[in-house]
Amino acid sequence: MSEEVTATSQDVLAVDLKTAARMLGLTEGAVRKQLALGKREGMKNERGQWVEVLVRNDEVILAGEEETADSSGDTALLRELLAEKDRRITAYDEEIAFLRLRVQNLEMLLGQSLQNQKALLPPEPKAEEPRRGFWPWGRKNS
Repeated sequence: MSEEVTATSQDVLAVDLKTAARMLGLTEGAVRKQLALGKREGMKNERGQWVEVLVRNDEVILAGEEETADSSGDTALLRELLAEKDRRITAYDEEIAFLRLRVQNLEMLLGQSLQNQKALLPPEPKAEEPRRGFWPWGRKNS
């Protein structure tokens, strides 16, 4: 299945488990089993729940496929997918803004830490003047 999923993003949809089951005409348990067996790819969250399942467009079974004249099921599904996409984009934008702020704060703390570290270092020793002659205690000028 992994070679089949390497299609363009227009051919593959990343949806939640419930939507994937509805799109594929399967139960959620069947989709979970496909994910566990490696027949389908997806992504889990921190709690081990499937949050994204990859579904190819050619796998989608529309609810009213036998009745092609009735496209209300298609429209409802597309609206639901668009709403999910918009929700995820909003969540990603919020996360990006949070992470940018976090990076700025960390850069500021790093700068302060370097300044504090320089303040704690002992002063550099003064360079001694080179001695002339071989007497270590020097010669008095009279």
